[in-house]
Amino acid sequence: MSLGLRAASLGEVMSYRFKGKESIAEAVRRIAAEQLDEALEHAKAKTSIDDAVHDTRVCFKKLRGLIRLIRGELGNQIYQRENRFYRDINRVLSKVRDSTALIEIFDKLTERFEEELANDAFESFRKSISRATRERQTEKRKALIDVRKKIAAARRRLRKWPALSDKYSSVSPGLRRTYKNGRDGFEKAESKPSVRAFHQWRKEAKYLAYNIQLLRPMWAGQLKDFGGEIKTLVDYLSDDHDLALLRKRALKESKAADDGHEYEALLALIDKRRAELETRARFLGQRIYAETPGAFRNRFHEYWRGWRDEEKTRAIAAT
Repeated sequence: MSLGLRAASLGEVMSYRFKGKESIAEAVRRIAAEQLDEALEHAKAKTSIDDAVHDTRVCFKKLRGLIRLIRGELGNQIYQRENRFYRDINRVLSKVRDSTALIEIFDKLTERFEEELANDAFESFRKSISRATRERQTEKRKALIDVRKKIAAARRRLRKWPALSDKYSSVSPGLRRTYKNGRDGFEKAESKPSVRAFHQWRKEAKYLAYNIQLLRPMWAGQLKDFGGEIKTLVDYLSDDHDLALLRKRALKESKAADDGHEYEALLALIDKRRAELETRARFLGQRIYAETPGAFRNRFHEYWRGWRDEEKTRAIAAT
């Protein structure tokens, strides 16, 4: 496969995973180029501005997951440059999307407790965060315009990424590190729970989900299920984080409210739901992070060997 990075059309199926017939180097460059092309298409979208921001952010998160997996092969200088680049872009996009995230989590919260609430429960608060969302539309468009300008430079830099060896050692240190960081995050959130601890665990769990998605062809059925469990964990932790932001916003508005009883009820529901989510996350975390990082790395090495041996047998049989 040439290092030339072709543009991917909207109708093309893009696959965020390695393929058996590709070398690691080919897969990495293909996936990176596809994610940048997809991010560009989302950033140019003329439909929902909120969906465009969200979908663009996902592409950059996937790119960070990719470069974390191959960190050792990229070298520290390139890794730090690329990671910082995508991190900074997503921070800007995150700031303009926060109000939308608050609306989404508020609606999920009231739906969860709909049998206990009146139809117009917390209506004034929802109107307040809805208004903030509408007011940020211009900022979102400007942010996406800036993203489109930066993607071209990011694509050019792909050509300067070093060649990667086609061995498990190209991905094993990154996979082990991601798993270890998530395991450490789980243990910290369990022993010293805080908004920050759960947020850090969430970020590392998400990177593990992306790494498993990339490596899923090694054992499609098994890793599909494992990846699904990690995604469920990420969903729990993401909702918990958004609820923490919602609580902060509600607490701020409650101080200026004439009647604070409604806000007290809202804060109580938020705390109740967060406790549920954190409990579920802990139980799931015990299973996902049951192994030591070394055992996890070695288990995936066996998956890798079986996958590569199978692909070689298929290639020989096809000749």
